[in-house]
Amino acid sequence: EVELVQEVSNFYTVTSLSAMNTYNSEEFFWGENREKIKKQISDVLETEWPISKNLLYKRVLNAWNISRMGTRISYHLQTLLDEMNLSPIKDAHREFFWPSNQPEDYRQYRIPKNDLEKRDADDLPPEEVANALREILSHQISLTKTDLIREAGKVFGYARVGSNVEYAMARGIDRAIALGIAKENDGRIIFIG
Repeated sequence: EVELVQEVSNFYTVTSLSAMNTYNSEEFFWGENREKIKKQISDVLETEWPISKNLLYKRVLNAWNISRMGTRISYHLQTLLDEMNLSPIKDAHREFFWPSNQPEDYRQYRIPKNDLEKRDADDLPPEEVANALREILSHQISLTKTDLIREAGKVFGYARVGSNVEYAMARGIDRAIALGIAKENDGRIIFIG
């Protein structure tokens, strides 16, 4: 059982956007609401980045009481992001927004205060997972990939390792290796620095 000292981590802060009082979801598309939505996007980014595009959209849509992402909504949000000159960095099939696009300089990871604030594993940037791995490995020196995935999952609040958690942690291991934090040798992930 790895007990981590939270030196380089802090709690993940969820943006609280005011609920929009709307009569129907069509108001989301009205021209006079474009600036409101852009402000909401900015508020979420300021509080939560690095953040996945998926989670950013979810936060904004929740404020508008819209529960499903359709093609039209996705296109509308993408248009607003383009107007704001915001473009995400791709990681395999996922996309993340970074402040000034500097993921390689990012040195922290954020853990949930409670289950309500826990992000889906798909919403964890691989750099953030790599930073948690750096701390785990600095105490353990080396672990099997399976054990490291399980320990990293626990750090981010996952009691069980499902396929999405395993994928997110494995992407973090790949990123840790690419960043020179660790290396893989004989099925074990070994701490470098």
